[in-house]
Amino acid sequence: MSRIIRIKEDEKEFLDIVKGKIRKDLKKYLGRGKIHVHRRGDQRTVEIPVDELEIPTLRYGFPPDFSMGQGEGNPGDDLGPVQQGEDGEGEKGEGGQGHGSRKVIVEIPENEFIDYFQEILELPRIQPKGDRSIFEEKEKYSTLSHIGPKSLLHRRRTFKEAMKRSVATGDFQPPDKTNVVIHPKDQWYRSYQKIREPKNNAVIFYMRDVSGSMGAREREVVSYLCDLCDFWLSWNYDGLEKVYIIHDDVAEECPTKEEFFTVNFGGGTSCSSAQKLAAEIIEQRFPVSKWNIYIVYLSDGMNYGEDDKIFVKVLQDQLLPIVNQYAYGQIQLQRSWWGSYQKSDAKVFSPPGTLGKLIEDELSDHENIAQATIDSEEPEAIVDAIKSFFGKGN
Repeated sequence: MSRIIRIKEDEKEFLDIVKGKIRKDLKKYLGRGKIHVHRRGDQRTVEIPVDELEIPTLRYGFPPDFSMGQGEGNPGDDLGPVQQGEDGEGEKGEGGQGHGSRKVIVEIPENEFIDYFQEILELPRIQPKGDRSIFEEKEKYSTLSHIGPKSLLHRRRTFKEAMKRSVATGDFQPPDKTNVVIHPKDQWYRSYQKIREPKNNAVIFYMRDVSGSMGAREREVVSYLCDLCDFWLSWNYDGLEKVYIIHDDVAEECPTKEEFFTVNFGGGTSCSSAQKLAAEIIEQRFPVSKWNIYIVYLSDGMNYGEDDKIFVKVLQDQLLPIVNQYAYGQIQLQRSWWGSYQKSDAKVFSPPGTLGKLIEDELSDHENIAQATIDSEEPEAIVDAIKSFFGKGN
């Protein structure tokens, strides 16, 4: 028994070490984009690939500048795993010697991960805006009825009623008369009533400029960014709806997330088209009085020059007054024609980065707008973007 207790204590100590490592290096793990959320029934867990934890052991030649206890050692002795960041010996193209760095998949409950996520990223819990909620009807078994199926018979209440009747009529007089006969009128069944519960629901619009193409790495990073936005909002709201919009010079709604990240049209771009379509969808399907509304817009900031003022006006007049948060993420897009365009005399398009500058110059006084640059080569860019988007608790 004591051995089992000791094993449990060792297991708890090891898990505490692992969780401490996760808490310490969470930004690094988030930046890798390898964290996955899994649903098992009603429970959700988070899988994190953690660097292998080295168990302390005594071994020869480690560190190399001193030795003790085991003498000089012999060729072929195991010297333990190579330290993190080192590679095994061997030239390029050859098999190396020594251990490579390994990852251990650690699974933790979602609510525990949320605590780490919120603490490390310094995110305040989101406060739903005003009375924006919808009512959901649910059936709750909270009453009793004389009519119902046998499967819902309330045995305790039924027996109590039969006992009261038997005592009142003299049919139950211990020790001689101890049988209690249940009559139909004694029977009670559990019954339900419909109740209306308020639910704080949110909708998030993901919008992307598809006039330029994203590379595989950019697509992976942006997809992961959207997953983290989903994760944070779904924790703060009872329900989360998602709408996907793409645009070049015109905007359209995408039926699936997969299509949203893979479609590329090429050509010109009019950024206000996506903003206008979002405003129309909100008016038609998501009444402001009932929904908390979020927008994440992804672009390299290039725009049709005459559309710049329209873009700002749509945000000022139609979107910012009604959304909880508007988030602009500036990404790198590939435009094969941009080099030759710059050499020409044409001045139709505003250069990449224009939208970010417009937001900073024209809209920075609004509390519910934020922007971030998303560099696919910078691991912590996603983490910084999430902090920027949701750091105000809107």
